[in-house]
Amino acid sequence: MSQPVVVRPANERDSAPILAIYNWAIAHTTATMDTEPRSGTTHSEWMAKHDGNPYPLFVATHPEDGTVLGYACLSAYNPKPGYRTTAEVSIYIHPDWQGLGIGNVLLTTLIREADTRGFVALVSLITADNTASLKLHTKHGFATMGVLRSVGFKLGQWIDVALLERTRTPNLLPPSQTSQIG
Repeated sequence: MSQPVVVRPANERDSAPILAIYNWAIAHTTATMDTEPRSGTTHSEWMAKHDGNPYPLFVATHPEDGTVLGYACLSAYNPKPGYRTTAEVSIYIHPDWQGLGIGNVLLTTLIREADTRGFVALVSLITADNTASLKLHTKHGFATMGVLRSVGFKLGQWIDVALLERTRTPNLLPPSQTSQIG
C-alpha cells in the first residue's frame, strides 16, 4: 500500500465485512478450526463480547475509501477468574490484502492495548502450517510454548496447532487493583 492503513476500534458498521473475512477463512484456510460459516446471530453475539471492555476489536481500513482490510481482537483465554490477566490474540486479513504488513500493524495495536488494559500474558493458537502468522507473532516477541499434534481435522487433513505466548512482567499488586480487567 502506498499509504498506511487506518486502525481504529470496530463498530457496528464493520460487522458485515468482519463476518465476510472470517467466513472466507473458515471456507478456505486452516487458520480457524470452525468448519461452518458463522451466522449473523452468532456473529452479533461475538461482536458484543468484543466491545472493548476489556476485550477490544480493531479493524484496519483502507486510508482512502475506508474498506475493512482486516481485523484483530483480544478474547478471554479462559473464563475462570484466575486467568483474567491473560488474553487470546486473533488476527484475520482479507485475502486480497494479505502479505502487505496489515497484520503487523494490527498486532502492534493489540499488544499496546493489552499492556494498557493490564494484561500480563497474550496467547495465540496458530495452525502449524500458517507460517506467515507464526513469523509475525515471533517478530513481536511471542515464543512457541509447544505444538499440539493432530488436535484438529479440517479440509481433509489433520492439523497441528502451535501455542505461542508473549508475557510482560506483572505488577506486584493484584490484577483487580492495577488494571481495567475485573
